[in-house]
Amino acid sequence: MRSRSPPYSLDSAFRQRTLGSVRRVSERSRSFFRELSERHRTMGAVVLLVARMVPSAMRIRVVGLAAEAAFFSLLSLPALLLGLLGALGHLSPVVGVVTVEETRAWIIDTASLALTTDTVDSLVVPLIDDFLRGAQGSVLSITFLVSLWSGSRAMNVFIDAITIGYGLNGLRGFVWQRVLALIAYIGGLLFALVVLPILVAGPTLVHNLVPYTGGHLHLVYWPAVGGISTLAVVLLYTLSVPVHMPPWRHLPGALLATLILVVGSVLLRLYLSASFGQVSIYGSLAAPIAILVWFWVIGMAVLLGSALNAEIDSMWPTERTATARAELAALNLAHTSRLAERSERALRDVSGEEGNTAAEDTDETEPPAEGPTQPRPVAGVGQVGRQSADTSDRGADTPGPVPRQAGDADTPRRGTGSEDAHAAAPEPVSNADERGNVDNERTEGPHTVTSGRSGARERPEREDEQPE
Repeated sequence: MRSRSPPYSLDSAFRQRTLGSVRRVSERSRSFFRELSERHRTMGAVVLLVARMVPSAMRIRVVGLAAEAAFFSLLSLPALLLGLLGALGHLSPVVGVVTVEETRAWIIDTASLALTTDTVDSLVVPLIDDFLRGAQGSVLSITFLVSLWSGSRAMNVFIDAITIGYGLNGLRGFVWQRVLALIAYIGGLLFALVVLPILVAGPTLVHNLVPYTGGHLHLVYWPAVGGISTLAVVLLYTLSVPVHMPPWRHLPGALLATLILVVGSVLLRLYLSASFGQVSIYGSLAAPIAILVWFWVIGMAVLLGSALNAEIDSMWPTERTATARAELAALNLAHTSRLAERSERALRDVSGEEGNTAAEDTDETEPPAEGPTQPRPVAGVGQVGRQSADTSDRGADTPGPVPRQAGDADTPRRGTGSEDAHAAAPEPVSNADERGNVDNERTEGPHTVTSGRSGARERPEREDEQPE
């Protein structure tokens, strides 16, 4: 029967129209970008760079990795502050008591933004006082270890994402990458310890040294902050890429990261002022959430800048990055070939074991063969037992043999013409290529009767045997 075609579905028609529209839009977009790149090469290159950067950022999972880095950064912050407090308590004779008290007041005020007053008075203040009086070496070691682990984990996220964006993952081992992340985190801490006090106290120091610059410091302050941030991002990119590149190759991504960081910080401040300014549904969790979101903005800025640098290097690669990618592709090809050979070898071994098992099972279950079994020829004369077996094999329409008389041993039986023809011409049921040694084959008269098994001789029939 002819199969019926499926009924026409409205969903399939809508899907086809949608796919057709998407194809037409994509073709028009490609033609537009092609014409734009032909007419304006610079503008076309910029548009192509942006169009390639978006799927690259999605491929390295910018949003998720930025959230992971933000979480570990926030996790390392309390341990880092406690460790710095413990070290500051031991260094109070050097830095001065006033500096220690100002630091204590600033930490308590910051903690009161995230925690309730009772929690600050009962937990935070005693803990800070204990650390400022000089914490034990074991406590300082534990806090610094926790801070180093979580901070280096956040830095490892950045290094791994930047390496994947450049397509150079695999050139650096796991252990060396974690060591590099730890070095980058410690370097970031030292950089922050040097730069942040300058950014905080710099305007006051400059105003005290040069009084007439007080009204113009804001024109220099924020560009200085942006320049220092760009320098920090360039250093991070230089350290993260496995292949040495000129520092100016990292400058476009660093500028983009700084721009995203500034714009994101301004938008985040406006959002927090509108959301948490009057009544906050988050309560005491508002400050940690704000810090976490700000760390996420920083992670997004760094990863998007690295994606831009990676696409620039993909379109206009340097000699070292191109050579490194070729070597990595050769290593991956060799590794894939080894895996394919190993898989084929395993498949052959499994097939051989299955074949041997099947042969053993066949030898155990099947009886030994006794020779080929051929169909029995129709004999005109035979015993009664053989007659019944031959009759059942031939069927109901085959006439049975005629009993042989005692005096007919040497003289053939005579009868009608049709009976003589039927008795003289047996049915040709045996194959022509067989040698005639058929099971249970018999002939009339005192001839030798052989069986199909190795030509074994049987005794000749006696002439005086009579059928029962």
